[in-house]
Amino acid sequence: MTATPQDELLVDLINRTEMEGAGPRITVVAGGVVLAGRLAAHRHWAAHIAGRLNDAGLPEERFAEDFAREAAEPPGYPPEFVHLHGCHLIAGSSSLPARLGEFFRIPLTAVSAWSVC
Repeated sequence: MTATPQDELLVDLINRTEMEGAGPRITVVAGGVVLAGRLAAHRHWAAHIAGRLNDAGLPEERFAEDFAREAAEPPGYPPEFVHLHGCHLIAGSSSLPARLGEFFRIPLTAVSAWSVC
């Protein structure tokens, strides 16, 4: 099996987003599905999910600590995921809803094309 070559420019965009906290709007193709959103820092993605899960009364609140711990970890290099904020499904045959939620995570290896909006 051959490894997918690393897209160094996308890696640079993700790393700059990690340093600055927010990135540009981006459209990605992953698994034949076209998604659009704003690049988000890994720590913001994990902290936001932890906050949502930590809301009082949710049965999922016990999982919040896993995401809080993830938010506290320094980002790895090279990054393994693209984190999108305000993600929307643009096109593709998928059972995903058009509005994917505030934050969405895609393996970097699944991204076959991308464009900054």
